[in-house]
Amino acid sequence: MTLQRIQTRRASGFPARLKQALDPVGGIAATASAIGRSEGAVRKWLRGQSEPGVTDLRALSEFTQTRIDWLVAGRGSAPNQPAAHDPPARAPLDSALLERVLGAIEQRLRETSTTLSVAKHAMLSAACYDLAHESGTVDPNTIARLVRLAG
Repeated sequence: MTLQRIQTRRASGFPARLKQALDPVGGIAATASAIGRSEGAVRKWLRGQSEPGVTDLRALSEFTQTRIDWLVAGRGSAPNQPAAHDPPARAPLDSALLERVLGAIEQRLRETSTTLSVAKHAMLSAACYDLAHESGTVDPNTIARLVRLAG
């Protein structure tokens, strides 16, 4: 990846959205302490050198009150809005959508020969379902990215 592409990605991608979410809640030190990660790990995420896993994404979402779909892909509500997994009233489960989400996850896990613990698989499934429910579609690119982060 060229230096220009890296700088563009940092300025407009996940690192920029993460910075926007962290500033109102006390920055790097407060976030690291709240989610049980090192300040170095959070700094790497902000520099675009690594990305948080699914468990860390959920913790970031809860701590910053930022929607996971906004953090990951820039879709949905901006920072400090109610988290996607913590709405005031939960809509009924869409079993057809859940089936498509689980099928897409299983397909991606097979393609990448990724094995997840039950806890990680559950967190991944919940995050992917929430994103699909919010957007109304199962996005293979989002599923692939979250599977990679969970692995």
